[in-house]
Amino acid sequence: MKSVGVLLLLVGLLTLWTELPGASGQKPEKPGTCPLNYIWCIQAEPNQCAWDFECRGKQKCCYFFCAMRCVDPVKVKHGTCPPDNIRCFRAEPDECATDADCEGKKKCCHSRCAMRCVYPVQGM
Repeated sequence: MKSVGVLLLLVGLLTLWTELPGASGQKPEKPGTCPLNYIWCIQAEPNQCAWDFECRGKQKCCYFFCAMRCVDPVKVKHGTCPPDNIRCFRAEPDECATDADCEGKKKCCHSRCAMRCVYPVQGM
């Protein structure tokens, strides 16, 4: 009877060990970037995930709408937004919200008092 108990204990430990994250401390992060979250929360919502691997398909676990949720990642284009040294007295309507809204190699950057599609600065 003792050997059955030891065997069950070993099977349990093996099961737990296979579920543990890798040597880096967590499972690999999925590609892509979390979408920007413009929501001001009055009260936190219950989290739906803690890690990317808990989300289906290409979705990532991101802070979105007052909780950690599985959401579609946004694609970030290469390059860096050029500096924008203009001081605005009045905001203008945005042309874009993410890089995906811009054609070709253009990125969505703050430019001339609004978010606009502009060519990025390379190598920064």
